[in-house]
Amino acid sequence: MILQKIFLKLKSPEIADSWFMHTSVVQHAVKICLKMYNCIAPKLPLCRRVNGGYLGTGNQIHPTAIIDYDHVVIGDFCIIEKNVVIDKNSIIGNYVIIREGAVIGSEGFEFRRIAGEIVPVVHLGGIIIGDNAVIGPRVCIDKSVLGEYTEVGASADIRSEVQIGHGIKIGCSTTILDGTMVGGYAKIGNQVTIGRHCSIADGLNLVDGAVIPDSAIITRDMKNTAGNREDS
Repeated sequence: MILQKIFLKLKSPEIADSWFMHTSVVQHAVKICLKMYNCIAPKLPLCRRVNGGYLGTGNQIHPTAIIDYDHVVIGDFCIIEKNVVIDKNSIIGNYVIIREGAVIGSEGFEFRRIAGEIVPVVHLGGIIIGDNAVIGPRVCIDKSVLGEYTEVGASADIRSEVQIGHGIKIGCSTTILDGTMVGGYAKIGNQVTIGRHCSIADGLNLVDGAVIPDSAIITRDMKNTAGNREDS
């Protein structure tokens, strides 16, 4: 989406940290634009991705689950356990398991500190979870910002208390173990294994088959599958 590409470019260090962006006039202009966006963008038709809900057959949904059925698509033979929250613009595939207390489609962490004020940026995207994926207990998957989707690939296995930031693309058959945080807009390849309590910085790329050991802090793209540990 063009709007999202522009947004990410404006966030890049070469622009965000430039002297021009830190001038008083530009700071106040950007703050006004962000506030206008927050008011106007939710009303734009292009950001309404799931306008009609769908619930497949053979699903086991606990009565305590909170689901926006009018704006959520759920496939067949899914298991959704107690206290799960699935917000609007979420698309769940077939045979998906979502464990207790998971939150699908939460507001992402996107704040701009500008002109002496912290301005949040509203999130208008959604979530796609592929077939046979397993979402563990108390996992939080944030929706994307500008009408795009955060994506979890087919047969992915995300264990307990994992934080998946906005706009992330997770490939098929990838495993993310307990307590890991993946920053916004990261791209995780297929058959990747990420250990426990790892931290993956925003916007990184992990190639297919990469192996990340427990407690690793990844600050650069991984371009091989040797399981390198890259600490900040």
